[in-house]
Amino acid sequence: MRSSFAAGMVGLSLVLAAVGPSAGQERPSPITVPAAEGSRSLSDLLLPYSPYLFDAIITGARSLAEITYQSRRYDPIMRTLIVNGLQVDRDDFHMRVGQARIGSAEAVFEDVVIDTRALPLDPTVRTVLQRLGREIVTGDVAVTVTMDAAQANYDLQADVRMDGAGRLDLQADVAGFHILVPLDELEGRDGNGSPELAGRLRSASASFTDAGLAAALYEVVGAGQGMTAPQARAAASMTAGIAIASMFNGFSGGETAELKAAARQWSAAVQAFLARPDRLAVTLLPAQPFDLSRLSAKQPIDAATILALNPSVAAGAAPKLALRDPAKLTLGPDAQLSDILSVAQTLIEGRGVPQDIERAVTLLLPPARADNRAAIALLARALALDPGAKIPQDGLVGTYVALALAKADGLRPAEQSLAAVRSRLSPAEIAAAEDDAAARWRQTPVGTKQRQAEIRAFQMQDWPTVRRLAFAYYEGVTMPRNVMRAYGWASIAAAGGDAIAARFRDELTEAVNSGRLVLPLDKAREATNDLWRLIIAEPAEATAPAAPPTPAAPPTPSAPMDGAGGPAPAPAPDDAASAPPEPAAETGSAEAPSSPDGPTKTQ
Repeated sequence: MRSSFAAGMVGLSLVLAAVGPSAGQERPSPITVPAAEGSRSLSDLLLPYSPYLFDAIITGARSLAEITYQSRRYDPIMRTLIVNGLQVDRDDFHMRVGQARIGSAEAVFEDVVIDTRALPLDPTVRTVLQRLGREIVTGDVAVTVTMDAAQANYDLQADVRMDGAGRLDLQADVAGFHILVPLDELEGRDGNGSPELAGRLRSASASFTDAGLAAALYEVVGAGQGMTAPQARAAASMTAGIAIASMFNGFSGGETAELKAAARQWSAAVQAFLARPDRLAVTLLPAQPFDLSRLSAKQPIDAATILALNPSVAAGAAPKLALRDPAKLTLGPDAQLSDILSVAQTLIEGRGVPQDIERAVTLLLPPARADNRAAIALLARALALDPGAKIPQDGLVGTYVALALAKADGLRPAEQSLAAVRSRLSPAEIAAAEDDAAARWRQTPVGTKQRQAEIRAFQMQDWPTVRRLAFAYYEGVTMPRNVMRAYGWASIAAAGGDAIAARFRDELTEAVNSGRLVLPLDKAREATNDLWRLIIAEPAEATAPAAPPTPAAPPTPSAPMDGAGGPAPAPAPDDAASAPPEPAAETGSAEAPSSPDGPTKTQ
């Protein structure tokens, strides 16, 4: 009973620490809550209120235990809750946390102290702690989680350090992770009632670094078996080797030669660790993300399942991070793209060298403007970390185009990076960049299909579809963002009688007039009116190409963009000169008659 209470109090105290901060026993001062941003999580929004939540939970929990603390506060810079001197006492259970720092992506508990002297522990555990001289257990706990909530992707890292015993490190990277509650009862079927795992494991690892625990175990367990510590070590090594080498004998389908060879390697590594305790690491690194449903009770685990996880076991000291001189991270004029990306990633991560986002951006801009997806992904990540990184003025438009394409491809950091670059561009440059991105995107298979869908929607005067396309252009999720087209398409659909499109058009207009949205309205209205006149023209009067050609090369950002892929009005004979105009970027120059894909550039 006492042990259950002790375990419960450990969990409770950690939860309490995770809920809130402010300073000393003073009343928390009013907190300014930051404006919600697309990149912020729910915990980011709630953390500023943590002092009040902390007070409420502490008040309720004090009926279960004596709980005190020295101070708690919210740090708006780090966006973390900080609790100092948290003390939890109840009967024989006593625990103290020197400092707890809780953020949306991390939880760190430092100087954790648990007094086990009065707790009813297992006799072997008690003897081991006494041999270690650690009945008062001290250590640290740190957990970090990098999360993509929209895609249910999680990268978890945790380490637990017990002074005088050792350190346990855990890591798991999973995509689309869910724990599914069984629906058997709801569907009237019998089942085992066990939840199921869904998702894909990309990597996982667990390692233990010994700091005295192994020697104490050999002494205590050996003494119980009438052996000396060296004899217990030898027996443990031999027993573990045999057990690992034979543990797969009963697998479904039998043990394969490949699995036998792997088991021998694992056995040798474990034996090496037991003979000379240092560090033992187990790693799962599947060649392809591993489907976690294969580990469910419905499917037998066989040799193929184990090998698909690509497990490895290694004994020995952890490899040290190579520390490098950033001045020596040089690349020649003929450097391979892979080398450029590797150096840029090192500079972005700041591992082994001090972080240098601006240098990484400089390296990435040329391949990113050449539509290299790996370079664009790294560029988006770099600008999300440092939105103020220097970019030459003549490179801003090209950077914006690359990031717009990346966002349309589903790259998560692209929206934050786009916002950073957008703030440095003029309205005309933004409109030009958006048209350039659309022109490039329409050269892709997905963009070509989308263009054909737009043409059909205008030919059929399918206003709901035109309205959906307007929203798609505005949101920039499934295609590069283009506010000019979003307004134009919404206006067309509204003129056709779509009420939702009318509200959308009016909201865009209001946002422009209030300064919340950048859009040259006069130019957008002029182009929209030209397109509308063609749509309502009699079929004999309106002519348009059945399949407008794709531009041969992207236009420059100094003039209105080609390649917008304007939808055609009612079907008509092919006539490139009479295709409908589309909204174009405002540049101050006069526009020539429209080309099949949009306004013709003028020099």
